[in-house]
Amino acid sequence: MSLQTVRNVVLLFSNPSWSDGHSVPSTILRNITALSSQIAYSEDLLGNITTLSTTSVSTANGVVQGLLYVPDLETNDPCLNITADYIPANVTRQINLPTTNYNLIALAPWINVNCTKSFLASARTDPIRGMLVYRPNSDSSPPPPVDDEAWDLEDGGLWKTQNRYPVYAIPGTSGNEMMRQLSLYSGDLSQVPFSSQIISTYSPNPADYVRVWTELTVVTVSTTLPLWAFILIILAVIVAVIGSTSFLMHFVQSRRRAALRRRVMRGEVNLEALGIKRLMVPLDHIQTFTLFTYNYDPPLSSSPMSPKFPKIGRRSSEASRRPGMRIGKNDSTLDYQPACLICLEDFESKKTIIRELPCGHIYHPECIDEFLSQLSSLCPSCKASMLPPGYCPKITNSMVRREFGTRRLRSRGPGIHVDVERGRQRLSSWSSSMKKHIWRVSSPKQDDAVDLQEQPRVGRSSTVETTRDRMQDLVVPVDETNSDDGRPQCKLPPCE
Repeated sequence: MSLQTVRNVVLLFSNPSWSDGHSVPSTILRNITALSSQIAYSEDLLGNITTLSTTSVSTANGVVQGLLYVPDLETNDPCLNITADYIPANVTRQINLPTTNYNLIALAPWINVNCTKSFLASARTDPIRGMLVYRPNSDSSPPPPVDDEAWDLEDGGLWKTQNRYPVYAIPGTSGNEMMRQLSLYSGDLSQVPFSSQIISTYSPNPADYVRVWTELTVVTVSTTLPLWAFILIILAVIVAVIGSTSFLMHFVQSRRRAALRRRVMRGEVNLEALGIKRLMVPLDHIQTFTLFTYNYDPPLSSSPMSPKFPKIGRRSSEASRRPGMRIGKNDSTLDYQPACLICLEDFESKKTIIRELPCGHIYHPECIDEFLSQLSSLCPSCKASMLPPGYCPKITNSMVRREFGTRRLRSRGPGIHVDVERGRQRLSSWSSSMKKHIWRVSSPKQDDAVDLQEQPRVGRSSTVETTRDRMQDLVVPVDETNSDDGRPQCKLPPCE
């Protein structure tokens, strides 16, 4: 509770009396200062006030008021002699006030530690609402701040909590003037200043009182936060919770993306085979795959009653090759591949140029180059990844979630299968039918000769659209509609 202003006025109080055997208490008859300021003391002290202690008292509209007086000291208190130079002998004491229990405002000089403690202790026994103190000098400047050594009573600030009333410090000149006015308005009606004018104007009872009344305008510093502060605190807590949660989520997601990235780079996870992300192989990497001239020597004719399908084909290391073509060093056997799985056109021995993938499957270069660079990074036959070693696309949170879900489905048991095998099943079915077709063609009758002459590839341009449709069928289905990387699903470019 901080003091803002001090206002002193002179009031006329009635003397308590007896009426029909009952005591009639003293009442305020007139505010002489308000009615006739020329014949009464008044003072308004604005600012220049230091709040020393803030013990709260009940106030009406922020005003603490009461009769101004000086607390009495014990008769054997040495401060009586010390304060004699600062406190007039006829100053207003409690005995000089009306006997009715009015609220009081104490006034005392701050001379030294012991005398100040004596005044504070005496005021505790009176019904006071506040206390004004001052350093008895002629200084009109504001009093020192509350933490100044001038207000130290050598008890560690305990005196501020022992009192049931607030204590305020006022300038020395204002304190001296108030003390002088208290010495003028302490006697009976005939002894106060302008007594004759007051008697002639208001015709009071000779036993009535004229005393100084003090009003302290205070501003209560509430310890309860206002509503807007509570709202700001709640908003701050909400923002802090959301921010910390978001930070934690981003940290966890970052760790999971990094873990998936490492697994992809090590080849443990094939994103496209899992149907998570459509990937394409860089064309310069595709060009590193070996080119060969297809060479297949048909086996000797076998008995029709006991046919054996010729499964073994081999790469011709003796065959002619065009400039720039590479011959493979590994001469391992492969499953018989009589035709390109993409365009379904047969390979011509010692004439057709083929490209062999690291997995061992062979295709027309123009077919497989377009397929890997524009549609899919997987081999159309075995769905093995053709991406460069250590390659990894940008990993997103959607990829992490879908890979985790796929891994959980796989871990539940053998009864649950991922659609990754769909391409292989389709390839197996097609291979079976193709083998039967080749068997019928390649198994000659006894009276027929096997025609091994070169057959020109005609009508190639008319099958472009069919070939691209075939490419779409060989691509592993990938659902990128819920991808969070902002890239749409890859589609085959239009035919030229």
